Amino acid sequence: MQKKPLLILAALAVLVVLPVVVAAEMYTGLYIGGNFSADTDPRWEAKKIQGTEIPPPIPVRTFTANNISVDPAFVIGGKIGYWFSREGFLSFDYPDWMKYLGLEIALDYHNLDWPRQNVTINPINLRIPIENDGYMVTACFLLMGRYGFLPDKDVPFGRLQPYVGIGPAVVFTRTHLNIGRDYKSSEADLGFALETGVRYMVRKNISLSASFRYRYVRIHVDVDDQVFNIPFQPPYGGVYIPMYTTYNLFNILVGAAYHF
Repeated sequence: MQKKPLLILAALAVLVVLPVVVAAEMYTGLYIGGNFSADTDPRWEAKKIQGTEIPPPIPVRTFTANNISVDPAFVIGGKIGYWFSREGFLSFDYPDWMKYLGLEIALDYHNLDWPRQNVTINPINLRIPIENDGYMVTACFLLMGRYGFLPDKDVPFGRLQPYVGIGPAVVFTRTHLNIGRDYKSSEADLGFALETGVRYMVRKNISLSASFRYRYVRIHVDVDDQVFNIPFQPPYGGVYIPMYTTYNLFNILVGAAYHF
């Protein structure tokens, strides 16, 4: 695991030392779990720098591979959230119905590896082994909704709180493919996240949670390099061959949070 993602996650954990107040409607926590991915179909597109078309006689400009499998991975992350309640830290005189709504920022890290596998590159019908040694850091910005069950004097909203969150995600990926001399790159892309789960308040300031998260992301790798044994030598210099990959990612997560 790289040091930078760990330092970011550690910064979130520092918030747990904040003092306890009477109610608890802002929270921060840590979570762990697993990441699973559907097979993906990467696409490589030969392009001229500055967006001009590649002139003939290059016969092939787009290459694809189908059903690339992705290794499961361990997820570690942290989150900070806020419910629009009249109680707790940073409280205001919100309308009562707003206590069901909130905002959350979640940040996590996991490997994003392709195990070594033989694939066919179309349309040139090239059979090659391919593998990727990478990782992904995801920042999710979620609009949250919740409902409370089992209220008592310590947790008036309810100790059992199912919730759902939806919103955009920013993903930072590191790709290191074996198909070219320099086919590795770090990039940032946009995605979408949907999370549903349940939180239980074991104490008025401590909760445990279990959740399922879905992420849709389309990443790119922008690399200047020879690929698939096609040199793109002059007069076709200035050609780059970015790769585009769409991921459907599924997370099963458990965590604990401190509320203040």
